[in-house]
Amino acid sequence: MHNITLVSTHHTENQKCNSDELYNIIDSINPDVIFEELPSKSFDNIYNGNRSDISIEAMCIKKYLQNHKIEHIPVDSIADPNRSSIEKLMFEKFERDTEYKKIKNEHNSLIAREGFDYLNSDKCKDLVEKWILIEKNIVESDKNKDLYLHPHNSFYEDVENRENIMLQNIYNYSKENQYNQAVFLLGCGHRKSIISKIAEYEKESTIKLNWTVFGEN
Repeated sequence: MHNITLVSTHHTENQKCNSDELYNIIDSINPDVIFEELPSKSFDNIYNGNRSDISIEAMCIKKYLQNHKIEHIPVDSIADPNRSSIEKLMFEKFERDTEYKKIKNEHNSLIAREGFDYLNSDKCKDLVEKWILIEKNIVESDKNKDLYLHPHNSFYEDVENRENIMLQNIYNYSKENQYNQAVFLLGCGHRKSIISKIAEYEKESTIKLNWTVFGEN
């Protein structure tokens, strides 16, 4: 059997969202395999090097490996390194927008109070969708729309490409390896789109995975 549970995460600690809480979730699932939102180079630096600025997912997995014999697999690709100064200005513009800041502050407050219960909820999906829509509206209404439109589209094309690569890597691994239970740890911003992509992969793939979305009945 190839059972796999998608768990939405947040990469930095924020009160109730912490590595111990994530450890408890993983321990309750008892996986044979953990798929990580990491490219291979970062994976090597974290687990075989001395990198200290690591995510709560990596902190949790390092602790989990002390007591459990599992496979942990990096499935992400390297994000486009050629980010432009225009993209930086664009995201600074988003952060100055009152409505955008309000939604982001609500998001961060919910992470702090509710942790992974919130990150794996429809409320989280809805807030992520709202701020993405606000970004689009800011770009579309800006007097320099032509300046920001391409980097904005490129950013989300890169996200789309990474999601497809992560799923393809999971399915390729599953074709070649047996496991009973896996966990896929993925940032909450990907939750809505990855659930949709999973449905498409299940229609097309020659191997069927038994997906569970943590937090959904």
